[in-house]
Amino acid sequence: MTPILGIVGAGYISRFHFSAFKKLNADLRIVADVNADAAKDAAKPFNAAVTSRWQEVAEHPEVNTVAIFTPTPFHAEVARAALMAGKHVICEKTLSLNAGDSFDLAQLAEQKNRLLFTSYMKRFFPAVQKAKQLMPSLGHIMSVYCRTYQGVAPHNFHTGDLPATWQGSTSATSPIKRATGGGILVCGGSHVFDLLLHLVGKPRQVFAQQFRRPDSDVDLMTHALFEFGNGVGAHFEGNWHPLAAIGFQQSGWDEGFEINGVNGSLILETPVWNEPLRNAPRLRHYDNAAQTWTEYATPVACPFERAEAFFLAQIAANSQGDCDRYVGYRVDYLLDQTQKSATLRQPVALDWKA
Repeated sequence: MTPILGIVGAGYISRFHFSAFKKLNADLRIVADVNADAAKDAAKPFNAAVTSRWQEVAEHPEVNTVAIFTPTPFHAEVARAALMAGKHVICEKTLSLNAGDSFDLAQLAEQKNRLLFTSYMKRFFPAVQKAKQLMPSLGHIMSVYCRTYQGVAPHNFHTGDLPATWQGSTSATSPIKRATGGGILVCGGSHVFDLLLHLVGKPRQVFAQQFRRPDSDVDLMTHALFEFGNGVGAHFEGNWHPLAAIGFQQSGWDEGFEINGVNGSLILETPVWNEPLRNAPRLRHYDNAAQTWTEYATPVACPFERAEAFFLAQIAANSQGDCDRYVGYRVDYLLDQTQKSATLRQPVALDWKA
C-alpha cells in the first residue's frame, strides 16, 4: 500500500514533520488547521488541499493515513475518528491525555486492522539505535540515571517570576497545559520514558515527587524512582531550570542516560529537540573486560525524518515493525502512574496491560 497522507495540525511542531514528508516525497493530499494561513503555507509545497475541519481529513476518500500534529488534548478524538474511518494513524506524542484513552486507541487499531504509530522520534537517532544494540553487552543492569534538564534562562521557575505561559490556577488553565496536558513530566519526561522503556524495559513500581508553585497548574520539576526488581532501580529527573550553559552543548539543555551493568556502562546525551540538524547525540560505552571507553561518532541526522521514513515504510508493508500500537499507551501509563505517585506521595505498583 502506498501511503496517501492527510494531516491534521499545522502548528509549530508540524514544520519538522512537513519538512520530513517533503524530503521523503510523500503523497500528501490535504491539510487541516483552524489557522487558514498556516494550513495554506504547509500545504503549498505538496499542492495539497486545505480545510479548517479536521473531519474532512479523516473522511477523505483517497487518504489512507492520517498524521496528527495538533495540541495533545485533540489527539484522541482525531485518532479515534481516523481509525473508525479505516485509516492508519501517525500521531505526535503524547498519544492522548491519559493511558486509558491511549490503550483504547491501540485496541481500536487492532480491531480495525490498522497501524498506529506514536511519534517518539528520539529512538530513531543513530546513537540511540547503537545504544540499543549495545545494551546486551552490559549484562545485568545495576542502575539507571536519566533526566531531561531543559534550560529556561534567564527565567528562574523555582524562586523567581513565572512567565505567563506557565501561569495557571483552578479557574484559568495555563497555555502550556492547554497545549500539552501537563508540565515538565509530560513535556520532557515523555521522551525520556519512551527511551527508558525502549532501552531498559517496564518497571514494576514508581515513587515520585514534584515541585509546583501556587501560581502554576503544572509541575516545574519531577523526580521519580523506578523499581525493576532484584534491587535494580532507575532515577529520573525532569526540570525546567535556570542554568544557562550546562549540558554537552553548553546550551542549558542536559538530557540523557547513564546505564550501568556488571560488564560496562553506557552514557547517552541527546541534543536540543528543535535543532535536529545542529548536533548529533553523544554516546560513550565502557567495556569493563577491556577497561576501555569508546565514543561513537554518529552522524547528524534529523530524527523526525528518520521516524517518518520508518512509519511510511511500515505502512507500505502493512506492518508495525518494532514500534507496536502500544508504544504510546506505555509512555502514557508511566506518566499517569508517576503523577499519581507524586500526588499521593507514596509508591505506586505498576500493572501493565500491554
